[in-house]
Amino acid sequence: MKKQSLRVIVMLMIFTLIPVFYSSATIHAATTNKPLSNQSPSAPEPIDIEEDTYSDHEVAPELQQAFDDYVDYYSQYKEWVPYETKAVSILNKYKKVLASTRKQAYSEMTNIAIPNYKKFLSGMKQLKPNNNDLSTIHSKLIKGTTLQLEGMVLFQKYVSKLNPDPTIIKKANVKFTQGQLLISEFNEEIALYNAPFSQ
Repeated sequence: MKKQSLRVIVMLMIFTLIPVFYSSATIHAATTNKPLSNQSPSAPEPIDIEEDTYSDHEVAPELQQAFDDYVDYYSQYKEWVPYETKAVSILNKYKKVLASTRKQAYSEMTNIAIPNYKKFLSGMKQLKPNNNDLSTIHSKLIKGTTLQLEGMVLFQKYVSKLNPDPTIIKKANVKFTQGQLLISEFNEEIALYNAPFSQ
């Protein structure tokens, strides 16, 4: 068995929606013969979403419909969060994949992370925002989540081999980077949409 370790850093990018939504995981990996930078951030834990955050919230009458649309969007979203959380927890678990844990990483990616992330993405595709502004913003989340899933599948392929191909993890990182950019745009736009309600 190859004695060099496979090293993978998982960064979870958290974005705030009031109270909190969190994004998909982003994986950055080095090939087995390159050391990782010590400046790589560690992965934070997912944050629990508080229940009934909006039940007593008052907004100006002219903003009521937009606010109600947002609350409906949020309530649909949070139903799918447990699937994302399970996938993220597996990615978080494998910040570093050693040769001795490679098979386990592959198994958990195959049996837990990817199926749960697919359910999360499926849920995001089923989610129907009530207005055009939210629909436009939400489409970026779907595109970003799709790219993140493609990155996860490439990561799964990477850990499936005893001697992994470094070009696979490079391709995965491209997907993760592209996906995270879209999720960041989603974050910024949903924060702007939400700003009038938080004043």
